[in-house]
Amino acid sequence: MAKFLKGIVGAYSGKVGSIVGSSWRSVDYVRSLPKITGKKATDGQIAQRAKFALAVAFLSPIKDLLNLGYSDKSLGKATGYNKALQSLLNSGISGTYPALAIDYAKVVISKGGLSNLMGVSWYENAPGELELTWTPETNKFNAFDDDSVVLLMYNRTKNFFSILESATRVEAMVSLSLPLSYAGDTLEGWIFTGHRDGVKTSLSYYLGELVLA
Repeated sequence: MAKFLKGIVGAYSGKVGSIVGSSWRSVDYVRSLPKITGKKATDGQIAQRAKFALAVAFLSPIKDLLNLGYSDKSLGKATGYNKALQSLLNSGISGTYPALAIDYAKVVISKGGLSNLMGVSWYENAPGELELTWTPETNKFNAFDDDSVVLLMYNRTKNFFSILESATRVEAMVSLSLPLSYAGDTLEGWIFTGHRDGVKTSLSYYLGELVLA
């Protein structure tokens, strides 16, 4: 792929023979078309594509949250979504093709130097009433009173994500009411903490599976 400067008639866009002109983020490029091959994909390639498709389908709805979860300044410049995707591909998918599945316990939605919560537990204390509790341990280095607590819930039954950010570390608990339609559904949950200055996050913690009444 080559970058080019605009001439008198402006940037070239379109296809001529095996060359394509295009623009991305206000930068103009020319590139060659990929070579067409008659080779059949190997079993390994098919399996890898299926694995990639599964990971993308699962993480795409929470791309913005992942960009937040991996925003710790110590993690480098790649997007949080790309880091989470790589992590999921490396260790978060179980089984062999075609029986692939997300290993929820190994899904990592955030990473960083902030301390996560201690003694975390979540449970349904009444039908449709969810409670998340933890020990409010703090220090002056990586666990601050006003660190935000971010809860990610995935309704496996309905294939639906919910995000809650309404508590701080020192509050030690958060309660929420679930929709009536969630009765009998299975939830997966993760939490992480975020610093007030926006440059520190914690490694996420998997809460486990919760089957609702």
